[in-house]
Amino acid sequence: MIALKFAPRWLSVAYALQGALFCLPTLMLFYTYKGLSMGDFFLIQGLAGLFIFAFEIPTGYIGDLFSRKHTLIIGTVAWVIGYLFLIFGPGFGSVLLGELVLGLAIAFISGTLEAYLYDLLKKRHKEDVFHKKYAKMRMLDEFSLTIATFTGAFMYQFWGPTAPLWAGILCLVVSITILFLLPDVPESRRVVAKEKSKIQDILDISKYAMKHPEIKWLMIFPGIYGTLTFIFFWGWQSVMVATHLPVFIFSVVMGMNAVMRTLFSGISGKILEKIHLSGIIKLQGGIIVLATVASCLAVYVPVWAVYLCLVLMMIGASSVVLSNIATSVLVNHRIKSDERATVLSVKSMVSRIFQGFGLMCLKPLFDGIGVGPTFMVSALLLIPILICAKRLYQMKLKTRG
Repeated sequence: MIALKFAPRWLSVAYALQGALFCLPTLMLFYTYKGLSMGDFFLIQGLAGLFIFAFEIPTGYIGDLFSRKHTLIIGTVAWVIGYLFLIFGPGFGSVLLGELVLGLAIAFISGTLEAYLYDLLKKRHKEDVFHKKYAKMRMLDEFSLTIATFTGAFMYQFWGPTAPLWAGILCLVVSITILFLLPDVPESRRVVAKEKSKIQDILDISKYAMKHPEIKWLMIFPGIYGTLTFIFFWGWQSVMVATHLPVFIFSVVMGMNAVMRTLFSGISGKILEKIHLSGIIKLQGGIIVLATVASCLAVYVPVWAVYLCLVLMMIGASSVVLSNIATSVLVNHRIKSDERATVLSVKSMVSRIFQGFGLMCLKPLFDGIGVGPTFMVSALLLIPILICAKRLYQMKLKTRG
């Protein structure tokens, strides 16, 4: 058994192994290998996002009601099963089923992971350093993703389309082993009054989060911001396909994005201490506008300028880490332990529903009007992003509520 003192460090390692997404840089190519179209890719990703949305709160509540450690193990096992469906499935139906199982895995892990880390620190009266520990956890995860994305395309090209998935399964098995050895924190478990049903309890917690004058904006802003950056993230593969860039560039661009996400994760704790959320909002406002302009121009410019547009889109996509970490830290300091996983799952749910509908809309757009016009339509998301940014900026929120 891993000692409580070292548990956050090993939890970070387990999380980083889950983040070794070797399949990520060539996922669209994998869909083509399975006989699916570019539009099918975005449709399935959107459906998977909505599936996560449907299970986000129930799985988060499970993490509050039972063992968060075992909830994470269940999610990681489901991740392995999802990969196996993708590897052995023959077509659209099996790929969709695999992605839905992966969505269920993500739903089990998302809110529960942060809650488990916070309570491991709280058990030792170290919750005041959560923003630093969480930032380091995300940095290690992004470092793992960096290595995976730099190597994933080469695995695909030289060892075959399923090789990146098998490499991911190996990492997930090691992650499950580590999770089994971590200590449980039973003090965080929620006790529900006998006269109240579990469903009513979930609704009460969710309603509290959605009506809270600060928490609701801390959920909405990263949700909408993340949707546009998610479009950049998947959209640059469409740009590279449309502009006929070499396959190895997929790994280079995805790897550079992972490096940027690692850097943003590593410095996010210090940035939050120095300039607080209001400063982060101003920084991200400038980044998202530049990235949006670049996405709208990417398929209309000479090849040398395509690379510049991809870099700006990459920075925009990676900047989502700042808003995710900053808002998660602020939310964690404003909720109780026995509702933590549920509230954080509500936060993830908001992001998933925005991303799910956004990606589903991309299927008719990409198939109907093409890459460039699709990014121009997506640019309309800047309007609600800037409205939410203004609202949060005016609040001048700091780490402690």
